[in-house]
Amino acid sequence: MFEHSVRRVPRRAAVGLGAAALALSGALVPLGAVAAEPGQQVTLMGFNDFHGALGGASALACQVESVRAESATSFLLSAGDNVGGSSFESAVQNDEPTIDVLNALGVDASAIGNHEYDQGQDDLFERIEPRTAFPDLAANVYDASGERVHEAYTIIERDGVKVVVIGAVTTKTVGKVSPVAIEGLTFGDPVDAVNDVIGELQADGVEYDLAVAVYHEGASTDAEPGEAPANTDPIFDKIVTETDAEVDAIFNGDSHRTYAYQAAVPGEDGETRAIIQTGSSAANLGAVTLERDAEGDWDAVADPELRSTEAECATSTSVTEEVTAIADGAIADAAEVGAEPVGTVAGDVTTSWDDSKAGYVDGVRVPLEEVGNQATTKGDNRYRHSAAGNMLADSMKWYLEDAGLAGENEVIGFMNPGGIRAELWDAESERGEGEGVVTYAEANSMVPFGNTLNSGEVTGAQFKQMLEEQWQRTADGGGVDEGDESFLAFSVSENVEYVFDSTRGTDDRILDIRINGEPIDPDATYTIVTASFLFEGGDNMWALSEAQDVRDSGVLDRDAFISYLAANPDLAPDYSQRQIDLQIVDGGEYDSEAGVDRDPVLRLAGLESQSLGAPEITSVTVDAGEYGSFEAPYGAIDGVDGLAADVTLTDWLCVPEGTVVPLTITATPETGTEIVYEIPAFTWTSGGAPTDICGDDTETPAPGGGDDDTETPAPSDGDDETPAPSDGGSSTDGGSSSGGSSSTGGSSSTGGSSSSNGRSDLPRTGATVAPLLAVAGGLSLAGLGALGLRHRLSRR
Repeated sequence: MFEHSVRRVPRRAAVGLGAAALALSGALVPLGAVAAEPGQQVTLMGFNDFHGALGGASALACQVESVRAESATSFLLSAGDNVGGSSFESAVQNDEPTIDVLNALGVDASAIGNHEYDQGQDDLFERIEPRTAFPDLAANVYDASGERVHEAYTIIERDGVKVVVIGAVTTKTVGKVSPVAIEGLTFGDPVDAVNDVIGELQADGVEYDLAVAVYHEGASTDAEPGEAPANTDPIFDKIVTETDAEVDAIFNGDSHRTYAYQAAVPGEDGETRAIIQTGSSAANLGAVTLERDAEGDWDAVADPELRSTEAECATSTSVTEEVTAIADGAIADAAEVGAEPVGTVAGDVTTSWDDSKAGYVDGVRVPLEEVGNQATTKGDNRYRHSAAGNMLADSMKWYLEDAGLAGENEVIGFMNPGGIRAELWDAESERGEGEGVVTYAEANSMVPFGNTLNSGEVTGAQFKQMLEEQWQRTADGGGVDEGDESFLAFSVSENVEYVFDSTRGTDDRILDIRINGEPIDPDATYTIVTASFLFEGGDNMWALSEAQDVRDSGVLDRDAFISYLAANPDLAPDYSQRQIDLQIVDGGEYDSEAGVDRDPVLRLAGLESQSLGAPEITSVTVDAGEYGSFEAPYGAIDGVDGLAADVTLTDWLCVPEGTVVPLTITATPETGTEIVYEIPAFTWTSGGAPTDICGDDTETPAPGGGDDDTETPAPSDGDDETPAPSDGGSSTDGGSSSGGSSSTGGSSSTGGSSSSNGRSDLPRTGATVAPLLAVAGGLSLAGLGALGLRHRLSRR
């Protein structure tokens, strides 16, 4: 039985839309209804995450109509996110043309996606749902009393075949949508909810021929046709292995991945069912044909397929004509506003493209396939920081300061990766705006959600926690829910650099933060500027939701971005990194009496940009000034995900005890990334540094030797050309005195302030980050807590 919110039934009845009424009228099927006959075939079609892609509507309609022509009986389903995060042509008209296109396309039912809540649940209930000519389904959304607030399922009858369609939305909605928009709603486990509906149907004696589950939830990786995605998401695993065996096919969405394969049906030896996801933005149509056998089971007659909408298609029907007319009309209506130039770029400025979508050709990162529709093509690897994210974070900081709204505190721009919905392409698009020209439509498509730009005050300690919360967690601080993305790479403005260790535990990964090259003050106040959505706890930014004096700038993030583009013509992509992943994989050991001499090893990762056009990093150099320069190749390492370099600090035993040495880390080819990591000298288990390697200047005895008469000179003591690093609690002095004499030779390593000293009008040229290791409780992370690594870096 359907479970409705109190207000839903009369509103649905008042709509009076033919297709919706037809779907609802078949929901309760009397016992004894005629079932499908053995040998009868049906084709199930599906797509997901359309996101207002009106430019792809005609091609999608052609594929749909081609399948309908090939199949006597077919059904068309959407797995959610029909609207929201949309292309400019749809977004500028509040996605209403998109709903009209889907109605004309003949969608039979749709799961509700998280983006359907973007403008709040009232907008979904009172505008979107009444406009759709098909039921919008979500079995796993509940109000405070525990009642479902949406239709859980519908039954569609066609050619004597009754198909029950059950919808469910991702639990990640609570992090992807402003909490205000979904206040009072609870998002339950989607698999449990689908299984509950199956049980209710059986208990109520509702008859149907086959069942389809449409989840706005899916795997995190793509797969070749016929193969399962190499996936480790618990929620997707549960969808595949625990969705009730009564379900004959499963359509996925949300993660924008592509796969179409047969998976084993739980508890049914030898039985399989189709699992399909079609990417996003009308890129593909999924289809599988099922045939009923004598026992009433429905088996696929062939493997499920993905039909690319870029493939040649000449089918023309009244449906394709109507869809094309609606889409073309909306595109034309938006063209006049969208064609206005708002800026220029000197290269593609993109999100991160992972290795399934891009690779290196002649040392430059390029897409694996030629970019067709610029409006709907993007990398969207949200696990990696990107040139596009950094640009948008910079635009927020710039706008607040340029508009005189910054106040007295240092401003930090903060950009969530999920808010970046398109790329900025240097090549001329089909609109004919010219190479390098950014139009209003393109800028809007990049940040289409219409969030206002807000600012608020946090302490340094709260900002550190914000960076920790890139590793996602629930509101109470616990681990992420099953199926949640474990990490979201938030971009920071050019005045921020930090070091993290991804292998450490929750709230212990951020090792050092610098603002304009200075250690962050945990008690000082900093101004965060970002989309209003994040101040409400969106994307699980719980520390930011506690910001004080939150103010609305009165401008949309899109308009702030457009102003930034206008003020920075020929904007070049910035491939430097503002953060680095660093681990100590070997602390090293030296004992002259035992003959032990093992050098420390640093593992450095995240130095390469995955944005298109970025150079391929081939090596990493660690420059320790007078103590040597160390280099290692950058690439694949056994047992390590992604690319990294293991750099051995050879003969580190020569560094006198008590010395703190800034290591300047750079990459080849040069991208502007420059990171300073301060590391203390080693002590020795027994004996001093060998003079045949280190010379006669190192006279430091082993700790506890009791020889108070032996002094330990600082390196180059008295040498004006190489001043000694500070041995106090501040890493700033050490970085300033020694960092400037690094191999890069630029001012960027002097105190780590290159990105802020007189360069605000230029693209960012470098990142200088210097985490200060804790030494016997004396050195600390600018008061944020000692790192506790001294014992790992000591000659024991």
